[in-house]
Amino acid sequence: MKITEIKVYHLQKKLSSTMQISRGGFQERNHIIVQVCTNSGIYGLGEGVGNASYVKALLKGPIGEMSIGLNPLNINEIRTKLIDDQVYFERMGSAICAASAIEMACWDIIGKFENKPVYELLGGLKQKTLEAYASDVYWEEDPNKMLERVFAIKEMGLNTVKAHIGFKKPSEDIKRVEAIRKGLGNDHNMIIDLNCGYTPEQTLEAIELWAPFNLTWLEEPINPNLYHEMGKIKAQSTIPIAAGENEFLVHGFKTLFDNKAVDIAMPDIGRAGGILETQKICALAQEYNIAVSPHNYSSGVLLAATMQLMAATKNAKLLEYDASTNAVYHEFFTEPLQMDNGNITVQNLPGLGVELKQEILDKYAI
Repeated sequence: MKITEIKVYHLQKKLSSTMQISRGGFQERNHIIVQVCTNSGIYGLGEGVGNASYVKALLKGPIGEMSIGLNPLNINEIRTKLIDDQVYFERMGSAICAASAIEMACWDIIGKFENKPVYELLGGLKQKTLEAYASDVYWEEDPNKMLERVFAIKEMGLNTVKAHIGFKKPSEDIKRVEAIRKGLGNDHNMIIDLNCGYTPEQTLEAIELWAPFNLTWLEEPINPNLYHEMGKIKAQSTIPIAAGENEFLVHGFKTLFDNKAVDIAMPDIGRAGGILETQKICALAQEYNIAVSPHNYSSGVLLAATMQLMAATKNAKLLEYDASTNAVYHEFFTEPLQMDNGNITVQNLPGLGVELKQEILDKYAI
């Protein structure tokens, strides 16, 4: 089997609710979806996560061109050609995101070719259901508006909620942390994501002020390049530290782990190098006794890939779930997702279990 064509689709959806984080905000959601076509008639879907314009250009240009003629059933060849064989190594950034999209789509092709879900190709089913957490509470000037989302999420049956805080300094944003904890009650779990918006000093201040609110973890507190500072923060923190959505490849995560910078690793399949690379990151995390909760906040294609990986990975816990209506999400699934009390059942369908329907392109393609 050979790859004959790479089709790239830029999907865009206007926000139906606010998405204000510590370092800015958004007006729409963008997804770069790749369709890898083969001479057998089987196609696979993948997604590159990052700067949409950059990833799109790479997939339409050099990354896509290098893929033509490769065997999609040979994942090691795909990874080697797109990442390791270049004259100048691309160790991180949009080139890896684009390669991740192609690699993801190839797993979809293999699953369809063998009539197996991807989790079977990754070693078999380890988790049939995945506990999901809602990632859909964003910073508001009025904390009561944030509580509206908290209450809506609780109605959905999800037991863990992530809130994006940090637009203001810790002593001012504590009122939002407090309001969310009161809204959730003590029987629900609470995550705070700072989206790399604080300095190390502000992070330590936040940890001291917010520790009484029993956070499950504090996510991406500072610039991801500051490995040593992250290690210092983790050593002093009474709150577990999570990071990794801005990290690339196994070697990048090894640097993160060697600096003792995280309690929870968060690789993103659409950025870290693809499904196989993320599986290797999970295995490395297990060797370091570090928990894994993959970052997963884009379209339904990335959600499907993340579910398949987690289903085959014992040490991957808590599926990130976009509880908003801002993404092109459920439309991709061949069969509707089944959620019960915050737990999503892993689907037993060939490949990733997603398809690119014409109605998606008609509605969202730009």
